[in-house]
Amino acid sequence: MPNKSTDPANQITTWKLASWFLHCCANGEASKIILGICVLLVASGIGLLQPWPLKLVVDSVLSNHPPPQLITDITTYIQQSGHYLGIDNPQILLLLLLCSGVLLIQLLMGGLTVLSTYILVAIGLRMVFRLRCKLFDHLQRLSLAYHDTTAVGDSLYRVTWDTYCVQALFNSGFIPTLMASCTLVGIAVIMLSLDWMLTAVALTIGIPLILLIQKLEKPMTERSQRFHERESDVSTRVQETLTSIRAVQAYGRESFESQRFQGSALDSLKANLRLSVLQSSSQAIVGLLLALGTTIVVWIAAARVIDGHLTVGDVVLLVTYVAMLYKPMETLAHTSANIQSASASGRRVYSLLMATPGVSDSPSAGPLPETQMASITFDHVSFNYRKDRSVLNDICLDIPSGQKTALVGLSGAGKTTLVNLLPRFYDPTSGRIMLNGHDIRALTIESLRRHIGLVLQEPVLFCATIRENIAYGLANADQQDIEAASCAAGAHSFIQNLPEGYDTKIGERGITLSGGQRQRISIARAFLKNAPILIMDEPTSALDGDTEKKLLEDLERLMSGRTTIIIAHRLSTIRKADRIVFMEDGRILEQGTHEELLDKKGPYARLYQTYSGLHIPVIG
Repeated sequence: MPNKSTDPANQITTWKLASWFLHCCANGEASKIILGICVLLVASGIGLLQPWPLKLVVDSVLSNHPPPQLITDITTYIQQSGHYLGIDNPQILLLLLLCSGVLLIQLLMGGLTVLSTYILVAIGLRMVFRLRCKLFDHLQRLSLAYHDTTAVGDSLYRVTWDTYCVQALFNSGFIPTLMASCTLVGIAVIMLSLDWMLTAVALTIGIPLILLIQKLEKPMTERSQRFHERESDVSTRVQETLTSIRAVQAYGRESFESQRFQGSALDSLKANLRLSVLQSSSQAIVGLLLALGTTIVVWIAAARVIDGHLTVGDVVLLVTYVAMLYKPMETLAHTSANIQSASASGRRVYSLLMATPGVSDSPSAGPLPETQMASITFDHVSFNYRKDRSVLNDICLDIPSGQKTALVGLSGAGKTTLVNLLPRFYDPTSGRIMLNGHDIRALTIESLRRHIGLVLQEPVLFCATIRENIAYGLANADQQDIEAASCAAGAHSFIQNLPEGYDTKIGERGITLSGGQRQRISIARAFLKNAPILIMDEPTSALDGDTEKKLLEDLERLMSGRTTIIIAHRLSTIRKADRIVFMEDGRILEQGTHEELLDKKGPYARLYQTYSGLHIPVIG
């Protein structure tokens, strides 16, 4: 991950970040957004009528001020055509009409609010869906260099929880801000038509409110971001512990892991508490400012009633509108806090989306022509993970088509790193790798990897059916092809004996199968893919001797006719290789057949002596 000074997420303002997310995730939603906003605007417009029935009750029912002409016409019409109501008193009839108006206003406003909420929340959730898919797809395409330095739990938290930032920005940020602003303007216009001086006094409270929001923006964002980082640490701790649960239980480290989890959870608690205190403090200050504004307005309005400039109903109307005026102001203040909290998650998502894959297709990359022949050349290849430590140094190696080449050497010699360069999990620091005469960086990654099969020391299996695991590298394979590959790998017989055969669902990482069974499924997958290049990284080192012997014949069949690179410590796996390459400290020291290297009595001979227990005179 980039450091904080170079992280693009720290170089973008909150509003630009919010705009970027809404533009990125709201494709195709414009008409629905407009519909939802229009419905909500109508509901808010109807809500502006709420104080009027109460004003008319005070002025026209409890006092002697005549109601508006429209209300008079309605009551007259009811009296003339609705005598069956049994209400002879016009004041009571007016009261009934006004109370019915209160219910009608609330009914219409409530129904429209529910409808708009359904429309707009559905849009927000679809935006989360799009962002999750986009982030997950991007995460898969980042090179291993990124995943080597990033905890799985952190990436998991960003995909599952941080992506809700776009819904928060839309449903708790953009929409409330828009509606509060429209409501604020509507109330201000109505109040100005009633009493401009009281309106001006009420609106002045907005000045310190805006200053407060600006003052709290930075600390709110920082505390929100720290909280999400600590929550990510909790997720990482759970993921790491459960992934390694066998080691935890085998070494009796449950209490130790519980203490480590408590430490992460406590850090999250403290970060959450600090954020909550800041949010509640800001809300308390906002409440105090609004109470101060309400007090001043009530004082002035009451004084103007005493002076005879306003009626009691006018005061009720104005004070109600002041309360309604401060409601969108309060909403804007709270919305600002919501936006800052959401932007903290948004910055974590944005940072990940802006991370560029260390390995990607060049603009001019083309597909590798389909072939069953594959020759490989490492041309002065060097590589380092860090600038201060070289892992491979000037590797020159030609592997003819169909040859079995074994890489041997002590741990840390660079064998696995070398084969990881071929499918472009990493790119060489210098030099080039040629495949059938093509520089692999001039090929599309998809076509390159389609020509490579892998059999690893620890088979990569998924929590899915055996059929799905075998067909993972060839999604369009039919049952006949899958069974043929299983037979070639020696897996068909044990699969048939499982409760549901090929439809048997295996546990995560194939934990319900034995080591040999897992490896046979991995070999069957390689048979089914039928790639011209095969990479085997210590495929039998985790197996016992008897299981290894049974698998070697299957591996021989798999290697037949393919260009194969084998990494192995067990000499039984590599003795039949066409060529053995001995590596040490990232360099090739010697290469040749098994017999040729023994005759040289060099590093390979010494290694062979160590593993076989034979005494071989060594030169020098």
